[in-house]
Amino acid sequence: MTQPLLFFSTGYFIYLGHAVDTVVHEHHAIQIAISLENEIEVISSGSVMKYRAVIINSDEPHECRTRDNTFLLINIDPESKIGTRLKKVYLSEKKIAALPESVVEELLTDMKPLLINNTTADPIFNTVLQFLQELSDTNESENMDDRIIKILEVLKQPQNGTLKIESLSALVHLSPGRLIHLFTEQVGIPVRKYILWARLLIALQYIFDGQNITEAALEAGFSDAPHFNRTFKRMFGQSPSILLQNSQIIQAYVK
Repeated sequence: MTQPLLFFSTGYFIYLGHAVDTVVHEHHAIQIAISLENEIEVISSGSVMKYRAVIINSDEPHECRTRDNTFLLINIDPESKIGTRLKKVYLSEKKIAALPESVVEELLTDMKPLLINNTTADPIFNTVLQFLQELSDTNESENMDDRIIKILEVLKQPQNGTLKIESLSALVHLSPGRLIHLFTEQVGIPVRKYILWARLLIALQYIFDGQNITEAALEAGFSDAPHFNRTFKRMFGQSPSILLQNSQIIQAYVK
């Protein structure tokens, strides 16, 4: 693979490419790092640990050294269904843990032919999501409530990214409390967090389409560019400009 890939979707940020080593940082997202080549060094609390595949808890200060190897980086919202399950299974006793080799090898076996054959981005993204579902032992809801489908369609529209819970619940004739419960149950992420993710994705899509960060932030409902930058950096540990300038193929999935 010659070009890095960068995917954004509701609850996820996925990067695949050559590594950019980081200084000590922390972010709200749970992080999974998988090397396609040599081991990754993770530095935390003064200790240096080596992993082929590692999961790091949210808000945990750490530093990664990947020595310019190709690696897969997955950031996951800790309040999502997959995020809460990963915390329970792998991070209940540790802040940083190795991932099962068998599941990781299965992912790499499925992914490497896609990279060699230069397939479109969608199969790679879907392969990673399938890996996360298997790793966390979760499945997407097969039969989604029509009212939740309507809410999702509304939130995908750029002009609706700032809608409040009360407006959304009135739209589908549910109480705010019932909407919050049903949305989390069916979508796998709380509705307030989904709205925030939708606004981030909308801003990114505007940037992909050629707008500058200030214009994109305002269009997506952020008060200004610094507000968007702070929100983005708190979730991912890096500013959006650094990620965007280091990635040549970028795909946003507003789901």
